[in-house]
Amino acid sequence: MTPATNQRHPDAELSFAELYDLYFAPVNRYLRYRLDSVWDADDLTTTVFMKALENFHKYRGDGPFAAWIFRITHNVYVDYMRGRREYAGNDVLLELAATSDGGPEEQILQGEELRKLRQLLRDLAPDYRDVVALRYAGDLKFAQIAQVLGKTESAVRMLHHRALKQLRSKYAAREGGMPDAGK
Repeated sequence: MTPATNQRHPDAELSFAELYDLYFAPVNRYLRYRLDSVWDADDLTTTVFMKALENFHKYRGDGPFAAWIFRITHNVYVDYMRGRREYAGNDVLLELAATSDGGPEEQILQGEELRKLRQLLRDLAPDYRDVVALRYAGDLKFAQIAQVLGKTESAVRMLHHRALKQLRSKYAAREGGMPDAGK
């Protein structure tokens, strides 16, 4: 029996085209979550997959492709942000409100809530923002986030817990109520 470290991940058996089809939407969603501009997110998504294709021979298959592609995604995002002076927001949240099935009043209320949430997310520490974005926009598991960020899984879980706790607390303070203790 081969040791677990020598076993190839099932993703290693897929072609690049199949992996592209599986991971395009999560990568694009993560970048839209992190950036002001949908077009910038789309451009960066293209950059991510171009880099991935150029370096596909380096993917060893000993771990999930998601961790590998999101490491590239995170690095492309960081490089992009270094080139900008201001920190970008999260306009994708407002786009989600616009696609609501509810009527105009519901969309307005939803848009307001999303604007508040966007501001709260901007106020988080960068480590917290990274974990929240990778978890919810990237749809990654904690182990995968740990690989992307170069941290332990327990550190990522703690960052996630603290980020959500801080978001609940700030939201409650802003709304003048108590945080939802059940979440």
